Amino acid sequence: MGPALEDPATLEAALKAGADAVRVNFSHGDSAQHVRYLKLVRAAAQKLGRPCAVLADLMGPKIRVDRNAYELRFGAIVTLSRGRGIPAKGVIGLTHTGWFRNAKAGQRILLDDGKLELEFRGTKGAGASMSAQARVVRGGLLKPGKSLNVPGVDLGLPMPTTKDRADLEVIAEAGFDWVAASFVSSAEDVRRLRVHFDRLGLTAPIISKIENAAAVERLTEIVEASDGVMVARGDLGVEVELERIPTLQRNVIHAARAAGKVTIVATQMLETMIENPIPTRAEVTDVSTAALSRVDALMLSAETAAGKHPIEAIATMDRIIRAAERNLEEDIVSVPYGGAMAMMCEAGLYLSLIDSTQALVTVSTRGSTPRILASYRGNIPIVAACTSEEIYQRSTLYYSMHPIKVAPVHETEKIFHSIESELRKRRMVVRGDALVFVFGYPIHGRHRTNTIRRWVVEGRVTRRPRPAR
Repeated sequence: MGPALEDPATLEAALKAGADAVRVNFSHGDSAQHVRYLKLVRAAAQKLGRPCAVLADLMGPKIRVDRNAYELRFGAIVTLSRGRGIPAKGVIGLTHTGWFRNAKAGQRILLDDGKLELEFRGTKGAGASMSAQARVVRGGLLKPGKSLNVPGVDLGLPMPTTKDRADLEVIAEAGFDWVAASFVSSAEDVRRLRVHFDRLGLTAPIISKIENAAAVERLTEIVEASDGVMVARGDLGVEVELERIPTLQRNVIHAARAAGKVTIVATQMLETMIENPIPTRAEVTDVSTAALSRVDALMLSAETAAGKHPIEAIATMDRIIRAAERNLEEDIVSVPYGGAMAMMCEAGLYLSLIDSTQALVTVSTRGSTPRILASYRGNIPIVAACTSEEIYQRSTLYYSMHPIKVAPVHETEKIFHSIESELRKRRMVVRGDALVFVFGYPIHGRHRTNTIRRWVVEGRVTRRPRPAR
């Protein structure tokens, strides 16, 4: 989400073109803008009668340049200091300088996702007045607010940061659906974040962004501690060698899928569409490859936030994904969920596949069943009939998921007919099609998912469903 989508009509067109979720980047703008973006998305989705998840992306322990622009010339010596810089004197202002004491002479300093590079020379002064000297290795225009990376150096920033803690209060009050944690380096970072969530009463799932070398080394523990992961290829490509990115992306996807966690691939997917109305062949292949890996979501960034062709970029990505999914083979993923609930989900999925049903349907009050069903990655639409607004919005991020909103009616036949009616309106089913329902019986009770039922559209099933033991 960004200026290119702020117009309500444009935002509605983005949802119609295929957007299922929107990211609000807390690294830019202020709280008022972030909440305004959330309200714009909610209004557009409501007008179209469909859900749309909104993901709040925390800035995390990241260093940024101040609001000045700097012209960096090759070989020039510049000064780095905390606070406001002085462009005319070659003094670059940074949001944080605690890493100075951990850096050594010759250390690479990368700016604007690696487009510009400095070489660390040493420090002057002490305490709050400490500054550093650096030589320009790769020059150019350094725009305001751009990122600074120091690969392999401890930045000395807490997790969550002071800014993150303030932003989380806004996120909790406003009601964002998901939270992305930037620059996670360990499972302990995720646990500390959850402690802060508990203090705020925030229940949104956590997506850990894999974007530094430490996260790559501790991938398994981070996946286990998180609700999902994002392959954030922008900063990851700065922290590690570019040639490693494809392999690392594959490893992250495999680890997340094996653990049944949400998986997102992001950054530079259709980068040339920031300026051009059509992508390159390489970009099309990149998007298709990620879709064939059965990730839950692919994310556009600058293409839609500030690009010249945001709707075209979304529509293009949508077409590429659909073309890729038409060529997927059956590949049911084995996920590490135990107990009767997971067994019922897996059995329902297999029944739907061998019976050539049109959709697998679950009636969800807590959101667990849609998440588990999606993690198996079956080649069938999954319909989540949600009684909760929170689960209704959140579920759009799950693989192959079609959330619909239903009233908490306790009569099984009544709610099934209501779901059937909604699916017919959406042209997902016609008379004679079969559906498989996986749900808790009695419906909307305290029982977890324990029942599978085959349902024929406009047909009748006279036998009462019998719960699994």
